[in-house]
Amino acid sequence: MARVTQRVDPERLGDLLERPLRAAIATVRRGEPDPAPVAYRRSEGRCFVGVERALLPPEGEGAQVVLLLDDGRYWFELRAVTIRGRLEAAAQPRGGDPQLVWLEVVPDRAVAWDYGSLHEEADA
Repeated sequence: MARVTQRVDPERLGDLLERPLRAAIATVRRGEPDPAPVAYRRSEGRCFVGVERALLPPEGEGAQVVLLLDDGRYWFELRAVTIRGRLEAAAQPRGGDPQLVWLEVVPDRAVAWDYGSLHEEADA
């Protein structure tokens, strides 16, 4: 039996992985989701985020986060990539704002969706 899905391989949305119009990280603070806008750079397949010091997760390095990348139209409703992982300290990437704290998002899992490419997929 097949089902219709909007999920795609994250690499199929390479434009979002390389140059998203909007990027944010979300953590859990006091039991609630806590999103924060970030600057984003990708280099050699690695994802780096620049965060204002006041918006850093309290755990800092090692914090579990979800990185949201989208094309800015409807906030991750039509096309988006989410990367779940943890933060690690990183050097400022080329072109990165020196006023921000730069961290690498080390992925555990990545999911992408694109409603423009709805397709059938066999049930597993």
